[in-house]
Amino acid sequence: MRRDLRTPATGAAGAAGVPAAYHEARLAYRQGRIADALLALDDLLEAPELLADPARRDAALLRAWCLIERKDPDAARAWLRTAREARLVPSGDVTARVIDLNARLYAEDHEAIAAEAEELLTTCVDPADLDHAELRLILGASLRWQGRLEDALGHVEFACSAFTVLDEPGRCAVAANFLGWTCLSLGRLTEARRWFEKSLGINTRLEAPARMAQNYQNLAIVCYKQGDYALAVELLEKELELVRPHPDMTCRALIALGNVRRLQGEYFAARAVLLDAFALAEQHGYRREQVLALEFLGDVFRDENRPAEARMYYSRGLAVARELAPRGDLVMELLRRRGECLDREGAHREAEAVLHQALELAREVGDGFETAVIHRCLGVNAARLGRWQLAQRELETALEGLQGLDARYEAMVASYELSRLLLRRIDAGQVGGQSGPVLEAAWQHGLRAQQWGQETESPVLVREIAEHLGEIARRRLLGAEHKSWSASFATHRAVTSRVVAVSRAMQQVLRRCDGFARYGTPVLLSGEPGTGKELLAHRIHENSHRGARPLIRVDCAAPGGDGLAREIFGHLVDGQATPGLVSQAEGGTLLLAGIEHLPRDLQARLLRLIQEGIYRPEGTAREQRGDVRLIATSSADLAGLADRNGFRQDLYFRLRLMSVHVPALRERPEDVVPLLDHFLCRLEGSSLPARTLLGVENLGRLAEHGWPGNADELETLAQQAWLLRDLGRPLTLAVEEGSDGRRRLAFAERPPAGRRAGGLTRAALDDLIARTGGNKARVARNLGISRVTLYRWLRQAESGPAS
Repeated sequence: MRRDLRTPATGAAGAAGVPAAYHEARLAYRQGRIADALLALDDLLEAPELLADPARRDAALLRAWCLIERKDPDAARAWLRTAREARLVPSGDVTARVIDLNARLYAEDHEAIAAEAEELLTTCVDPADLDHAELRLILGASLRWQGRLEDALGHVEFACSAFTVLDEPGRCAVAANFLGWTCLSLGRLTEARRWFEKSLGINTRLEAPARMAQNYQNLAIVCYKQGDYALAVELLEKELELVRPHPDMTCRALIALGNVRRLQGEYFAARAVLLDAFALAEQHGYRREQVLALEFLGDVFRDENRPAEARMYYSRGLAVARELAPRGDLVMELLRRRGECLDREGAHREAEAVLHQALELAREVGDGFETAVIHRCLGVNAARLGRWQLAQRELETALEGLQGLDARYEAMVASYELSRLLLRRIDAGQVGGQSGPVLEAAWQHGLRAQQWGQETESPVLVREIAEHLGEIARRRLLGAEHKSWSASFATHRAVTSRVVAVSRAMQQVLRRCDGFARYGTPVLLSGEPGTGKELLAHRIHENSHRGARPLIRVDCAAPGGDGLAREIFGHLVDGQATPGLVSQAEGGTLLLAGIEHLPRDLQARLLRLIQEGIYRPEGTAREQRGDVRLIATSSADLAGLADRNGFRQDLYFRLRLMSVHVPALRERPEDVVPLLDHFLCRLEGSSLPARTLLGVENLGRLAEHGWPGNADELETLAQQAWLLRDLGRPLTLAVEEGSDGRRRLAFAERPPAGRRAGGLTRAALDDLIARTGGNKARVARNLGISRVTLYRWLRQAESGPAS
């Protein structure tokens, strides 16, 4: 049965043997004025003979509760031992054991605590007993920290109801607050908000500022998950005013504030706040708070498009989280983030495996919010792997879950990704005759993403979503089948972004490029000349949200000085502005070919364009904003140049954040024949396999060759083979030594007996010139003649075969 004065908020004022000081101490405890409560209790306990036996015990136990509230569990346990030795508390007292279990929760030995609480509940079976309610709360807490959220929920709900019936408002507020946390972990944001508001209401009536501060923080977390950032900041600032004497609460408030600042796009401020929080957590040994600070610091780097650095923070956090609860909520959240970063870095298969681990944990702990977010990440991952039907299913599942949770920020991201995917499926011809309805679905999802972005006042993706909607609107006017790129191609030319990649090395390159496509950060493509760096640059541009805008190429090896500066940044002529290449690429991509040759003064100006989005045309003092993404190619060792002061280090560090090294063709010999097939088919306009054209012997020589000119050398060889076949000449490969000392493959040019070397009609010559885009020098080179001879043939062919 329930006994009076057994717990900190129990008993009637004025009971026999209970001094007024004890009631004052209880009131101070309920209001969170722990220092005042301890002062009053210490005065009482110095003369325990003034207290009747029950009141002496209750004063001793209340002092232990105060030490728990002060977050000093070691002191609480030490005091309980002292109280037993002084016979203030009987040996084996159940309430004392309850307080001891509360203290041990801080040591995070959750499995042992749960087992002991369950054992005590077998002896403390009366639901009207406060000890029973406290044990149910302890059991719920220990289960929650183990990640068993659904199991925890029932115990904490029972405790909350029991405290209400037993007229223990302070403990009811604690239980309601814990229910809010459990619902939050389950992704039930609206329920979590209701419980936190209930706890805040009780603590406000009790005039308990420290507990109100905790409620402010928890409500702020729900608000920022729902996208109410301004309200979240307001609540956290209220909390920080109240918790300055409490390092643990200050630490948690800083973590939450840092995360909100990140969501608002204020990355510098977010990083500073989170580093302060981590230092505070490390100083006081708050391990869970250390993990949370590391998790959100990683998020800052992830949002700044620095996924590799983000993963370093996630790995540090995982090491601690796995010690706390190997299959708990923190491990789940960090695994999801690690998978997301791996996906962005191009390691799509590894990312897929990690995300499925996270999904298994999310389902195990019953976290609906994380489950939905992981489905969104898996949808993006599936799209990058080319599994577009699976990607659509995953994104639709994610969106359905997030809408039900009123998680507007994540719903915005999922809806935008789904809209983009639908557009890509139309472009790939995967929707059959349903282009119109699919385009309309993409439009609706894009509009919904934009609406959620406006509701949450989130700066993330705002411009991308607006540009994406603009592209869909244009297509709706022009027709669903209209592609997002407008460039026309010659009859026998393939799309520029078509990259042949059979080798594992080149497939990894493509994964990285496709992963980098969605961001606005500069990309550095390095590798030997002729490896296809500019082709990859086109692919990145076309797969990005800027794909409908221009890609403008800058030849950094062109004559430097004012001429190149005027070409890039524009200039004034007779008071009239002449736009440069940056202006022409507005909204699109600026391709800096051979950036190692860029003059040093232009490197400084380019760095400012990257950092601030600002440039100044030549001859003018007025600065302009430039919305361009930069992709740079380099055939040199840019890191070595930067170390030797041959290239600005600060610019190199900016470029290397997203870097791709393209391997030489000799390092991926399995790509040689597929590439040759590709070049021949492009020239022929239909299938023309290399094996059919060249034979087994010639293919063997191709495999043994070192390809100093890489894919460019192979393409030239393909053109030569195609021309010779067209002329009816034999295709016999031979090795030639060039003027640079390098050995190259070429076809021996011995025309068949009785045929003149220039036996071509004017129509045949014109066709050869057209196939090279009008480049007569290349035609002459491919035919093995001089340009003078080619022009003579053209004149002679006006009236018949050239001679």
